[in-house]
Amino acid sequence: MKILALFFSLFVLYPALAPRPAPAAESAVSSVTIPTPEHPVTAQLFHAPGTGRRPAVILLHGRQGLDRFPGYYEQFAKAIAGSGMDAYLLSYYDGPEKEQANAEAKTVRQAFFAGRVKAWSQLVQAVVTEALARRECSGSIGLLGFSQGGFLATAVAGQDPRITALAVFYGGIPGLYRDSITRLPPLIALHGDADNVVPLSEGQALAALGRQLGQPAELVVFPGAGHGFGKGPDAAKAQQLTLAFLRRTLLPGPK
Repeated sequence: MKILALFFSLFVLYPALAPRPAPAAESAVSSVTIPTPEHPVTAQLFHAPGTGRRPAVILLHGRQGLDRFPGYYEQFAKAIAGSGMDAYLLSYYDGPEKEQANAEAKTVRQAFFAGRVKAWSQLVQAVVTEALARRECSGSIGLLGFSQGGFLATAVAGQDPRITALAVFYGGIPGLYRDSITRLPPLIALHGDADNVVPLSEGQALAALGRQLGQPAELVVFPGAGHGFGKGPDAAKAQQLTLAFLRRTLLPGPK
């Protein structure tokens, strides 16, 4: 008893002596070149720790491109990998497409998206094929799209039954597909009610369509938030809710 008491007092008085959990391993990142119908695409693959089979999530940037907020996208990809899912981060633009997608006139931007969404969808589907072919993939694939990337993610999820989860930040249903989508996976839509770029009604319509098609569809509204919440409490909450949704939908185990 005296020996036990001595050990107890040492751990209380000198907590540095107590064993501490090892820090979480930093996600490994590799570069993957993927053949697509128009041109090869290079993606950063953020590997989930361990050697077991796990899902994959493909992140799709907004119309300003991947290099507009690289730290934000990379941090999100690392968070996904740290949650036990591989994360693919890539640009779906080719050459001058970023400039065309960001034309000053909204009508020009919308026309450009409408003209390219099918080709971009094929590109994303090629990345899905690549992810599923990897031996560590469990067969579950999620899409996470931001703004324009959210519209693109919805287009892909609406036509590719291999997509098993859809997360959309301030996006919606592309006009070309508004009347033709007959399937969607479980989804979460996150939107600010003060968004003057993509109105909240777009997120509401997406969630309503998901429910209409018989799938769980959650709409999270951020009061007072505009288009994009990359910093502060809204950003932290959005990421937390998205990771929880992806884990719940893609990872095995009790739901």
